Amino acid sequence: MRFPLTTTSRSFATIAACCLLMGQAPAAESLVHVTPDGIAMTVTADGLSHVSLAEKTIAQGGWYAWNAAPAWFGIGEKEVLAYGGYSKGLYAKVADDIEEKSIEILSKTHATVRHQQANATTTYEYKFAGEDVTIVARIENNHPSAVLDMPAFGGLQFEFANPPEGNMPVWHTSYLAHTGVGVFHPSQLNKIGGSYATDGRIGIGVSPLARGIARSLLFWDYDNWAADARENVPVRWLSYIRPKPIEPGGALTFQMKLRVSKQTDWRHLLAPYKEHFRSTFGKRQYRADDHRLVTVAHVNRDRQAITSENPYGFHGGFRRLDLEKGMTELCDLLIPALKTAGGQGVIFWGQGGQNSRGAMYRSDFDILPPEVDKNWHILADRFKKANLKLGVCTRPRHLTVREDWTTDRVIDINADDPNHMKLLTGRFEKMIDRGCTMFYLDSFGGSLEDVKTMRHLRNAIGPEIQTYAEHACDALLAYSGIYTETDYYEKGTTSWAKENCYVPRTGLKLQEFGRWLLGDIPCISRRYDIRGTIPEDFESPEQFFYRNRMTPMIADYVIPRTAEQLGELQRKYIDDKGMWQERIDD
Repeated sequence: MRFPLTTTSRSFATIAACCLLMGQAPAAESLVHVTPDGIAMTVTADGLSHVSLAEKTIAQGGWYAWNAAPAWFGIGEKEVLAYGGYSKGLYAKVADDIEEKSIEILSKTHATVRHQQANATTTYEYKFAGEDVTIVARIENNHPSAVLDMPAFGGLQFEFANPPEGNMPVWHTSYLAHTGVGVFHPSQLNKIGGSYATDGRIGIGVSPLARGIARSLLFWDYDNWAADARENVPVRWLSYIRPKPIEPGGALTFQMKLRVSKQTDWRHLLAPYKEHFRSTFGKRQYRADDHRLVTVAHVNRDRQAITSENPYGFHGGFRRLDLEKGMTELCDLLIPALKTAGGQGVIFWGQGGQNSRGAMYRSDFDILPPEVDKNWHILADRFKKANLKLGVCTRPRHLTVREDWTTDRVIDINADDPNHMKLLTGRFEKMIDRGCTMFYLDSFGGSLEDVKTMRHLRNAIGPEIQTYAEHACDALLAYSGIYTETDYYEKGTTSWAKENCYVPRTGLKLQEFGRWLLGDIPCISRRYDIRGTIPEDFESPEQFFYRNRMTPMIADYVIPRTAEQLGELQRKYIDDKGMWQERIDD
């Protein structure tokens, strides 16, 4: 049985907006769904407009379409659904400009809502199941010439009992305008595609349901941007934004899922996102069966080191890969130490030396000086005989081009260009033919383009080759392990350092989240900056790494003198096969 309601005047929208600002839900024909926890979610002609538990409001307002590009990102055209302002002022304006709206109740768990605005028509479909509501919105751009640049949806004001915690992306519009699509998932700034918020009483989980690898932003705007109010006022406004332009006369469909639950554990709140993630990316696309320590050898120095006696600017001694003596000394130094420590191998940074044209770590990483190429078999043969791995630094995000007669620069590779991908794949395959099975991916991993590039690269090189990306987001973890640098902070050296601590730059949360999505993921780390003094009785960085399921990366000059201690420590966490003593299934 169907129960339609249509409102054609602006007056109802004005009343709804006023009620929204006054903290009241507008009266209208509605569909009310009650979850197993007793949480009531109400859909009216304003869309999802009220969420409550035992007469306590959790969220109220409406769900409306607007254009985020001009108002928040400072780009695009202003003719279609473009409004200014923040949170409640913005959504009140959007609600007021709806010329006609209607609701059609199709069943106890299914309703459609239609909003007619000056230059756009949006049809929403709400489907309830247990704690979840799936929202499907189809926007039609009716303007004869203007583009709807960045479709956005919002209008729900969440009222938490206290300042919420969780994964709630939010930036000032000045930062949005400066950074653009860099704030959208997947990216270095927005590492996790699902969002959750909890005040300890109620949990909110939100998942985009975009098809394929696509940008999305779940945005939790502050109710008050005053410096002393932002985090302290327990009110947030939720928006869902996609940088997916709709041409004049065109239409697109957008989907998301909202979970409201009395269970506040983030794993429960983000379970719909995990399901969406696995249907999009599948399982981990590479092996994760060797977490033993790795040695790093920074062999290039700088331009000033380039001389007639050192034409490629290498560091001296065993780092002179252009000399047979240097290669032999390196093997004599590292192989016994790695065997004693139980390490898996070495990754070289700057294996081609220092190029006089610049770019410290080159995108043409497979181009080796003739002398290095000639001597490389010494490395490959001896490491293979010792059952150890070779790896090199790469830069897959970039292409090297000439800046002027003496200097090179880099430009971004095009992940959608088959010729670019063929060139990149060829570079990796060349180094694999030279015996390399580990790759550090410099300046890579923190964008949608990087995810697409890594997907292509993983398909080409197969699951056996290990890669470690400098930057990371959850989508990249489906195709590559990660590298991070870990800093030490003495208590009081920053406002947030309440105790002595190690802080990985990728954050431990991403690693925990990635393991929840995909099982064990390879992560290597080295200690980097030291802020303050590390007490003698404080745990070593290697202890911290192992305790947090991270592979220590040990400098080439350190491992010979610490091999026995490292081996003893590693055996407490990793078995003889290179697996963690406590394993996480994928």
